[in-house]
Amino acid sequence: MSETPAATPEEPKRGFRHIRLVVALAVASILGTFAVYTAFADTSIPVLGVAQAATGYDGEDIRLEGRVTKATGDAADPQGLRFTVRDFTTNETIEVVYRGSVPDAFRVGREVVIDGRLENGTLAGTPDTLVTKCPSKYEEQKTSADPA
Repeated sequence: MSETPAATPEEPKRGFRHIRLVVALAVASILGTFAVYTAFADTSIPVLGVAQAATGYDGEDIRLEGRVTKATGDAADPQGLRFTVRDFTTNETIEVVYRGSVPDAFRVGREVVIDGRLENGTLAGTPDTLVTKCPSKYEEQKTSADPA
């Protein structure tokens, strides 16, 4: 009886392991860089007050902030919710047409921030980007000892 040695699987060459490791690390670093880039790429929309937006941003995507002075319509309606936003320091206004979800705190006199495209002096709001600001939430509470 002749004994034949049991076949043992060949070990991969030592250099091949290092090449696979280097390729895997390179792919991981490229994917990580892409993930970080896409996370911060959306923050390139400028936040503008009404007075700033009225000075040359026609046809551009902007983030507008101001105070609501009047509102008509319904955001669920095909005509959309139409409201006017006034600048904090000047009396300039911009008309906004918006379709999408409306925050519960939305009303005339409230400060809002909304994304959209400014076209011919009217902001076409991007759906679901309307946010209200509530400064009373962050003001210091008066106590009974404080003078009114």
